[in-house]
Amino acid sequence: EQKFYFYSTNTFKQYSTTTGELSTLTGYTAFRGRDGLIYQYKHGAPRTRRIDPAVSNIVDIYVMTKSYDNEIRNWLRKNQVGTRPSAPTINDLNNAYGTSLDNVKSISDEIVFNPGQYKLLFGPGADSNLQATFKIVKNPNTNASDNQLKSSLIQSINNYFSLGLWEFGDTFYFTELAAYLHNQLAPDVLSVVIVPAVSSTGFGSLFQIRSEDNEILISSATVDNVEIISSITAEKLKATGTVVSSTTTTDITTTSNSTVSSTNTSGSTSSGSSSSGNVGGYY
Repeated sequence: EQKFYFYSTNTFKQYSTTTGELSTLTGYTAFRGRDGLIYQYKHGAPRTRRIDPAVSNIVDIYVMTKSYDNEIRNWLRKNQVGTRPSAPTINDLNNAYGTSLDNVKSISDEIVFNPGQYKLLFGPGADSNLQATFKIVKNPNTNASDNQLKSSLIQSINNYFSLGLWEFGDTFYFTELAAYLHNQLAPDVLSVVIVPAVSSTGFGSLFQIRSEDNEILISSATVDNVEIISSITAEKLKATGTVVSSTTTTDITTTSNSTVSSTNTSGSTSSGSSSSGNVGGYY
């Protein structure tokens, strides 16, 4: 049961939950309190105490800047010539976005910037244990050349790793990529497998690749990482690739004095050349 005081009539009443009615309550007296007081409240801690300045909510923000994204993709298109672009630092992100976000965040929030960066897969520039060779079985009835299939495969892989399709910390599954490639390259390609470039790494080690919370996966594979095979056998699934630790090359010309004797003969010679490179971009 609840008790009520009515200021206008200076009476006390009690509410009954059983009957739903108010009844007069005796034995209670109300007194008028003091008024006209001057009150001043000072919020301050004594010298022997300190107010905890720590924030109660930490907000982690992962940022992939457009300039870094463009630099990485242009670097990949140019066969990774030169130094690999670096992600912006925490100070760079604070200077660029900190002031504007401080104006809209809560006073108890603390914003922590985490620079987003790309994790290279399969091709040059990737960690040695992530480099690989794509081996494809060509349909014998197709009219497409080997170079066309290699270029189409790399273009499809690049499309698969478009920025809009991936989030920070995502995991790569080769089974999903294989299904996508079969759909894109059919009927010219019968099968696609991925074989690690490191000879000590077993087949299947690249079927699942995790990324860190601040990483987004991207392919650095070129047509040099694609091989046409006639069938999938145990021998073909062995690691036969070469791990690329540097993409910078230097032309060196050496000369030496020597005596050369030659004999004129009749005959014909032929030579051929081929070129390969990273194909296409993301957008």
